[in-house]
Amino acid sequence: MAVSGSRILPPGMDETTFIEALDAIAAIIGKENVSYTSIGGALEGPHGQRHYGDVYEMRDKDSHTPSGAVRPSMVEEVQAVLRVANKYKLPLWTVSRGKNLGYGGSAPVVRGTVVLDLHRMNKLIEVNHEYAYAVVEPGVSFFDLFEYIDKNDYNLWPSVPALGWGSVLGNVLERGFGYTPNGEHSQQQCGMEIVLSNGEIVRTGMWAKKDCTMGPLFKGGYGPGIDSLFYQSNLGVVTKLVFQRKLDLGILNGTLSRLQRESVIMNHPTISNLFRQMAVSENPAILQQVLAPGSQGGHASRELLDRLNLTKERGFWKGIVQDAFEGVPGVKFGADYHEAKRGQRLKIRDMPEFEIPHNGFPRLSALPMMDTRGYGGGHICFSPLFPPGGKELYEWYKFASQRISEENFDLFADFHCYGRYTIAIVVMVYGPTEGRRADALYEELMVQAHEEHQTSEYRTHIDYMSKIASHFDFNDGALNKFVTGLKELLDPNGILSQGKSGIWSTRHDKVDE
Repeated sequence: MAVSGSRILPPGMDETTFIEALDAIAAIIGKENVSYTSIGGALEGPHGQRHYGDVYEMRDKDSHTPSGAVRPSMVEEVQAVLRVANKYKLPLWTVSRGKNLGYGGSAPVVRGTVVLDLHRMNKLIEVNHEYAYAVVEPGVSFFDLFEYIDKNDYNLWPSVPALGWGSVLGNVLERGFGYTPNGEHSQQQCGMEIVLSNGEIVRTGMWAKKDCTMGPLFKGGYGPGIDSLFYQSNLGVVTKLVFQRKLDLGILNGTLSRLQRESVIMNHPTISNLFRQMAVSENPAILQQVLAPGSQGGHASRELLDRLNLTKERGFWKGIVQDAFEGVPGVKFGADYHEAKRGQRLKIRDMPEFEIPHNGFPRLSALPMMDTRGYGGGHICFSPLFPPGGKELYEWYKFASQRISEENFDLFADFHCYGRYTIAIVVMVYGPTEGRRADALYEELMVQAHEEHQTSEYRTHIDYMSKIASHFDFNDGALNKFVTGLKELLDPNGILSQGKSGIWSTRHDKVDE
């Protein structure tokens, strides 16, 4: 296929070689499944777009734009694509469905990389009702899984993240989470299938034994466990995965974590501030008041939030078990009771759709909030980790809330509490001309958490992957050196997702992030 004019190409590759490589892939998977530019072929995004890249790009436009995309539909096609990529040294960036919003979407770290888009691999291979597990390909979304369970009237409760259109497999590999008792999704994974860069297929755990029925049931396997090598990494392409189903901030956070460790609370609770609660309200009057300042380049003042709090009787922090929270001044409680019909099980369809999907009902209701500071804006998630006690989290929160307010952004606090840690997610929504300011603020929060609180993120945007990797500096960065050695061994031509989580081949110059 001839393509003329100025265009984005993979680093170090001329246009003739690039076209020849994509033509070779098109001969295998079909021309309709190959994009020779970043325009077209992706799943529809939040603004109705179908191009590849980061729809919420903060820095220079096109700094992470891919050169094209390929969309295989089966494992054998993935193997063939990798053989072609090795022959031409064509760099690939793997995405499951490309819905990694707030962390880079379908954009690669290295500009000009070709997206290996797996959304056409969308088979729900098995949903086992008796043993409560699902075997999925990368293109299966949380909506797909929920609808299959609902259609077949299975007594299973899926766990879903805030936005249900993402990949189940992709969310697990990024260590994403949901809100049910099985909300730590990476802990529910039990075996996976990986295509290595040379095209060889590997299965982990008991799946490594041919025709073994224990593959989806026993995570340990035999000998060394290697599943975690493929979390947030670029050491292979995961094509199948088993998913098993089943303001006194310090006091509040510590109590929530203790109740989880003691299994009093089974769901995964969150701590949110007034802005986060009201920004997703279904009351138009509240939405208009709390979002209007941001649409004009400002932020909702504390005075406004306090006034709305008094009139609408909304608590500053969410509480769940009243007796455990007597030490939290001013705490308010609310509860909804849902009961099955006599002799029947309670099903998801018997319950309302909640703003936070604690019941496993996937939604997209949070998407409109991303345009509240102007259409075409975006958001980024800063996601540091803190101990469960609450003291360290509160000290960091005071700094973060002050700086975000000083920069005239709204603080959208969405803190996810687990038994032994808290993910203190701050969602920063910015307008179409505010990306640079949001970027600078993110950098400041990242440095402050690293240097003053000795912590870092569990997951990050493509702009910061190498910087976050540098935080893991014990013994002169021994972990990073070890993983780089694995990268050299498993991907000698460096064709898979260069720069993912700060992992680079030695043959590739690191992008200055």
